[in-house]
Amino acid sequence: MSPKYYKNIEDFIVENNKDSRYLILITENTNLDIDKLEDFKISGAIFPEIILNNSHYKEGLLASVIDDNFNVDLIKDMKTFESNEKTFQDKESLIVLFDALSSDISLFLDNLFESVSEQTKIIGGGSGKMTLKQDPVIFHDGTLHQNAAIVLSTNAKLHIGIENAWEKLQGPFVVTSSEKNVLKTLNFSSSFEVYKDFVEKDSGKKITKDNFFTISKSYPLGIIKFDKEVIVRDPIAIDKDNNIVIVGDIPQNSTINILKGNKQNLIDSGNKAILKLNKDLDSHKNILIFDCISRSFFIDEELKEITKELKQGSILFGVLSVGEIANTSDEYLSFYNRTCVLGMLC
Repeated sequence: MSPKYYKNIEDFIVENNKDSRYLILITENTNLDIDKLEDFKISGAIFPEIILNNSHYKEGLLASVIDDNFNVDLIKDMKTFESNEKTFQDKESLIVLFDALSSDISLFLDNLFESVSEQTKIIGGGSGKMTLKQDPVIFHDGTLHQNAAIVLSTNAKLHIGIENAWEKLQGPFVVTSSEKNVLKTLNFSSSFEVYKDFVEKDSGKKITKDNFFTISKSYPLGIIKFDKEVIVRDPIAIDKDNNIVIVGDIPQNSTINILKGNKQNLIDSGNKAILKLNKDLDSHKNILIFDCISRSFFIDEELKEITKELKQGSILFGVLSVGEIANTSDEYLSFYNRTCVLGMLC
């Protein structure tokens, strides 16, 4: 897939034909008049921003021709997708675009992982808008969908690099009450009060419901796995009951830390991710990036670090996403927040 940037849908229509199928990554600030595209074969999603090489855009779209090596599937409802369908059993690699504000992410990812073979590698990003309101953000052949996903599957091999560089501020805490993506209590105390206490002390700022998302960008949560890997979760809002709303599920009885980030380490994490790809590969093709929107406050520096490692003729393209997914080798598929994920097909 070789992407091209367009300022608007009209420019895309003028320059392209109706015979090819296209992957379109479009920003939330760009008017998506789906009726104008009814004669085009398109699949894609809406994101806060898009990325092309060392630039990121709040307006416009990226369009790539999807060649015959890929199958494209629309999952109309993430909740009802079942693993026994074995839809992707014979595929080496998947690229997945999904509704990041769905409460069915964990169920969908569990079933998706069950529908592939052990060697299949998966990369993807959560679509959504910065209003943090769930809207129809997945589109396919003239229709918009909510709580849906697009899956591109291929037998090309996928190489993945993952980094986040967040560090522990406080913890561990036990999740004593939660429901899907709503965190209610930590160590039997109000999750918001526990979080607020430590973050206010470290940041020197008073947290309210109105400024919560702005401050929480620098203080995500980390679920501690059995192998000591930390899966980062993004706190995005406080609900009417003073619970913390998360992007992605946070299981009851799991153990978490409150995290914080050193800016330079976070910038360097993108560089480390692409160096992982360099280590495995002799040459580059196009590199697909899913970088969390909550890392946007240093995205210019991070893209500079990544693109300086690109080999001549390579293109970096992708999105600032609302959550990221990836697995490596035969490891389980994980849903990340605040993370940089890079992938290359060859």
